[in-house]
Amino acid sequence: MDLIIFLVALSILVLVHEIGHFVMAIKNGIKVEEFGLGLPPKIFSKKIGETVFSLNLLPIGGFCRMYGEEASFAEGDKKRILRQAQDRAFCDKKPWQKMLVVVGGVLMNLVFAVVVFAGVYTVLGLPEETEKVKIIDVVSGSPADKANLKEDFWIYKVAGKAISKPAELIEEVEKYKGGSVILIIMDEGKERLYNVEVRKDPPEGEGSMGVAISNTEMKKFPWWQFYKGIGVGFKEAYFWGEIIVGGVYKMISGLFMGQIPKDVSGPVGMYQATSAIKKEQGFLALIHFFGVVSVNLAIVNLLPFPALDGGRMIFVAYEMITKKRVNEKFEVVVNNVGMVILLGLLLLVTVGDIVRIVR
Repeated sequence: MDLIIFLVALSILVLVHEIGHFVMAIKNGIKVEEFGLGLPPKIFSKKIGETVFSLNLLPIGGFCRMYGEEASFAEGDKKRILRQAQDRAFCDKKPWQKMLVVVGGVLMNLVFAVVVFAGVYTVLGLPEETEKVKIIDVVSGSPADKANLKEDFWIYKVAGKAISKPAELIEEVEKYKGGSVILIIMDEGKERLYNVEVRKDPPEGEGSMGVAISNTEMKKFPWWQFYKGIGVGFKEAYFWGEIIVGGVYKMISGLFMGQIPKDVSGPVGMYQATSAIKKEQGFLALIHFFGVVSVNLAIVNLLPFPALDGGRMIFVAYEMITKKRVNEKFEVVVNNVGMVILLGLLLLVTVGDIVRIVR
């Protein structure tokens, strides 16, 4: 079941991206010859209007093949295309129209992410700051776990001192490093005392007690205030966009310094994350995760690398500036080489995922 969910979700993300290209192509009068989900060999196809819609065997991508997109035309062929397609070839459109088509996929992924985030927060409620500190996670085997602290406990006092913000709790607990501290928890309206060890040198990312804390609470709102969810959706997309851009920059700069990326995952790693999130956090968290993946897909596609949308944007930008088209054969070769490199990198990342899981 987890594998089916993963493949369906990944297919939806690819479908959304290609729909962006498809809609922009149609809007700009470009003939779309084939719209495919997955990569060949072909399983099923049906022609609707002038476009062939196909379902393909390899569930690792999709495509929107436009008339006159990548072929090199001799002058005679050029005249034939203009006569037969009545200026409906991608290659004959103005640079700004080409740019809209290329950017369409990225924009669609960002819109989809906003819709996903807005939907999740509409169901769960909006995060609002409170004057209380809540335990949202307890690390297994940590001092907090041994002291029997649980998720959703509200920490009211630290060693008798009232606290209302996570920073205050951290500051007070720091005073007891190497010893233990009494936490007063509000549980079902009653105060309960917990004696918790405070580690001097905790494992990285766990904290001295082994808890994750927050002072936010999910507040539900009436359905007719759905616009609040949309607002939070935009903020969430921007938040994850900043994180992903920073991560991509760090990875690329590290490559130039000879550092091999360690935290990059391919389809296998994504499937593992999908399974874990669904099991530990639930279906809404899984939907939210694929919203983040959609933002990631948009940003990665903007990279100025051949075969990606960002690489195609470079060629279109050159045409805008110089008023001359890039040599078509050169563009095709560069994009094909880029595709081979990308597939090679995907294979390496996938092998790395498998080795990591086995180990």
